[in-house]
Amino acid sequence: MLEKCAPGFTATETVHYWCVRFNTKSYPSLPKGEHGKSDPGNQVGKIKQMARQLGIEDCAKNNLSLLAK
Repeated sequence: MLEKCAPGFTATETVHYWCVRFNTKSYPSLPKGEHGKSDPGNQVGKIKQMARQLGIEDCAKNNLSLLAK
């Protein structure tokens, strides 16, 4: 999704998260993986929040069925 909706994005790895940057915006808390309790619904929420914050929500909704809700 990021390759298509945010061409030229960068992702920097930290201990527990990825910091995703696109244009002048950033989303510093995209989870890397299993760290403690993980609710699959919460992961969808993180992706939605990242798409809104990076300004790619419309493209993401068109390309990912999980955001169409």
